[in-house]
Amino acid sequence: MRKITLFFMLTLACIGCSKGPNETLLLASDNRFELWKTLAYYRCVDRNPEKYKAAQFLIENMKYHAYKGRLTSASPELERLRVETDSIYVQFSQGKSNVELIEKPLQDSLWQIQQIRRDSLKDIKPTEADVDNDFYADCNTLSFEFLREHIDHAFKVWKESPYAQNLSFDEFKEYILPYRSIRGYGFMKTGAEFNQLFSKYIVPNDSLSLRDVVQYYNVAVNEMRDLNGHLKRSGAAGIYDLYSRSIHGCVDVASYGCNILRSLGVPCVVEFNSCYRNFGGRHYHCSTIDTLGKWHTFNPESSLPGDGDWAFAVTLNVYRQLYGAQKDAPFFLKRDGEYVPSILDNPCIKDVTSHLKRTVEVELPFELETNGRLAYLGTYHKESGGVFPVTWGEIDTLKNRVVFKNAIPNMVYFPIYYPNNDKYDVFSDPFYISVDTIQGIEQIEMRSIPGTTTTNDGLVDIVINRKFPRKPNMIKVAEELVGAKFIGANKPDFSDAKVLYEIKTPPLPYFLTYRLPNWTEYKYYRFEASEQNPHANISMIEWLSSPAYGYSNSMKATHPHILSPKDTILLERESRYVKLLDSPTWEEVTWKSEYDGNMQTAPSGYRSIHFNPPIPCVATHVRFAPRNADNGVQKGDTFELFYWEDGWEYGGSVTAEYDFLCFNDIPANKLYWLVNKDRGAEELLFTLEDGKQQFLYYDMLK
Repeated sequence: MRKITLFFMLTLACIGCSKGPNETLLLASDNRFELWKTLAYYRCVDRNPEKYKAAQFLIENMKYHAYKGRLTSASPELERLRVETDSIYVQFSQGKSNVELIEKPLQDSLWQIQQIRRDSLKDIKPTEADVDNDFYADCNTLSFEFLREHIDHAFKVWKESPYAQNLSFDEFKEYILPYRSIRGYGFMKTGAEFNQLFSKYIVPNDSLSLRDVVQYYNVAVNEMRDLNGHLKRSGAAGIYDLYSRSIHGCVDVASYGCNILRSLGVPCVVEFNSCYRNFGGRHYHCSTIDTLGKWHTFNPESSLPGDGDWAFAVTLNVYRQLYGAQKDAPFFLKRDGEYVPSILDNPCIKDVTSHLKRTVEVELPFELETNGRLAYLGTYHKESGGVFPVTWGEIDTLKNRVVFKNAIPNMVYFPIYYPNNDKYDVFSDPFYISVDTIQGIEQIEMRSIPGTTTTNDGLVDIVINRKFPRKPNMIKVAEELVGAKFIGANKPDFSDAKVLYEIKTPPLPYFLTYRLPNWTEYKYYRFEASEQNPHANISMIEWLSSPAYGYSNSMKATHPHILSPKDTILLERESRYVKLLDSPTWEEVTWKSEYDGNMQTAPSGYRSIHFNPPIPCVATHVRFAPRNADNGVQKGDTFELFYWEDGWEYGGSVTAEYDFLCFNDIPANKLYWLVNKDRGAEELLFTLEDGKQQFLYYDMLK
């Protein structure tokens, strides 16, 4: 007891002049002795000024960090699986270069090992782990031993690693030193522990580039996970998740990748995009800095530094997760009690969008009274009620303005602020930023959305048939169907084949009818893609005939898509058609992707689709649709329309009778948003030009 008290007094004496970590120490409660001990160790025992400052940095900023998820125990099977997997991969990879590891002979050899390995795991009982999913403050749980081991290892690799030697001390504190890379993520290990596990596969040296080291990690993790495949586990298992394909999202991938690469001496951080331009959700990735000071983004399990901006053409602002407090973040800029959207209410984020794409500074007038200090540029985001804040600016009440430093050209923004709570108000009209060069001079201009006005232009009735535009890859699928043919024959080898219809223009993404100038009975029919694009990207197909022929192998045809009020006349003609069958019942063929009614599936791996009726038949028409994302209006679904007028206003609800919707008495020349209440996640804003939908980022602001 006397020794503990003596050490405690020595600790106080050693760190009495350290004011930075005091707030954390007060919050640490029963664990404060562990933190004091850490500071005292580097002040009085190790006597390393830089390590002492590093410990101060970690402890001072520890008050901003908590975590969820810690492994309390793991089944013996899990640990045995990890050890065996480690042993197999060490033997497989030892002494081999990245090039050798990904060459086909070695991959074939590893594939055989994987099959044997998976067979041996087939009947293994669920390999679970006990995980505590409560939240814990770092300052209340991290021990002196954890911090000392981690700090000492971080300094070792900083001094020895060819990738970290040029880092300044401040850079080292953020890119090598931290024991976590994502705020709130648990399952922590020291850098020394991670290094012990992974340095046997990845040994950085002067002959390896940053890209080489990441590739070693990429290959090692993927191969070890593939060795075991999907195991019978229902929850996370910490480090054991790196040894199977069971549970692993982008947050896990980024966190483990960053922490392990840091433990090997690779400077690394985790970043995330606030949202996508056209879609909901966000993605976490890693970023590393080379010896020239240039940053490179990558996904540590599926891409490499230098591969390019693989995902950032369609993202809004990108934020870096740092360990230390960033005093220019909204968390610190806000007034007491001011609401800040959760994604931005983080003391340790830094906007790094300008590293990935062009950003500009814009100024907007702000003449409203508010108790807050911050305003935001929001973007469209379905999951957030239609508006999602992606970047902030400080309100200057003296000059009645707000300046946004990190706006992105050609993105539609909604200027908003939060006057009282989490309900936003609008302080200016939607806009986008254009950047043009005129006579060598760059012109930056804020413009209103094409096809919209802020005036009252009266009410109109509108007809719409899509909630999301056609995607470029789906347009390409349709274009590649040009040259495909529908053929009839009476010989099995098609030596007497006749072309009944050739696709000469890209088909629309709907189930439509095409006439075959045919009066001949054929025993065999076939759709055949072109030689240049040998893929049967047909999502739905029916061979039609006239009921007058009286074929027993026929039934009522599936209705074509009805895309406008005038097209409803087509339904009156449906009595002219039956669809032919080449099986006793329709239900017997719906397992095939061309007959399953799903617009997103097709027998794309094949060049042709065969249809062999039991008797020779005359097919007079063919009804088909190209594979597509199925983002049109679906009959029977309920839709809601909203329009922008200082916020999203409700325009009504309609249940689709056909494959189009009619909304009456809607304000003209606005920005519109169509929501399917029954299915689907993809929706995008549009305007109307001569009654035709014009979608953001596809038809305009491309």
